[in-house]
Amino acid sequence: MILIFEGILILALWHSIDNAHRIVVGAPAPCDAYCFNELIPLHNTIATLNHRLSECETMQSVNASARLDKIDKELKTHKVRLLANTQGISRNRKNLSDQGKLIEKYKRKLRKPFVQIGSGYYYIEDETTMTWFGAVRACLRYGSHLITLNNQEELDAIIPRLTKNMYWTDVNNLSVDELVSITTGLKAEFLKWAKGEPNGGSKEECVSIVSPKYEMHDYPCRTKNFFICEAYEE
Repeated sequence: MILIFEGILILALWHSIDNAHRIVVGAPAPCDAYCFNELIPLHNTIATLNHRLSECETMQSVNASARLDKIDKELKTHKVRLLANTQGISRNRKNLSDQGKLIEKYKRKLRKPFVQIGSGYYYIEDETTMTWFGAVRACLRYGSHLITLNNQEELDAIIPRLTKNMYWTDVNNLSVDELVSITTGLKAEFLKWAKGEPNGGSKEECVSIVSPKYEMHDYPCRTKNFFICEAYEE
């Protein structure tokens, strides 16, 4: 826009000067008043063009300033959004980290020191007593099951590690007339009863091993005893 007005100004000046030159050359002397009268339109034209040029420059400056202000506001808005998103991501990362720590803490709490005894891995709970049902749930939380005794060899291997009077096994007859393993759902393969056992009938439906020989006794399932967890075979 400025270039257009500058071009117009130059053309006007050239045209006016050319006219003035012809007037001066062709006019009789003296021509002061005549020349002055002829140059007045040129002066007015120049003044008008200068005024319009100034207006254009002002408008362009205002428009440029407005555009810069708009861009600045948009940048500030984007900056605020970016900062909010960054803070949100940081909070999410912290929450995930905290949750991960809690999960790991919970896993460590549930993870028990299983030890190899014979060919299997066992955790012997000799600090907390539970009902038979509680013992089943506890072993499941540890990723295992109540001990399944398959033969005398397995029982003989674990007896030296036992320090309490009584421990639950996975054998019961809660839902059927015969004794079954809750781990397999099948009939118990190995039963070594103490003398006079089983003697409880329908009131004693869960099986534990009892010192000193750790032979089997039937007991009410809601009796609280210690228990042994056995890791699943891989």
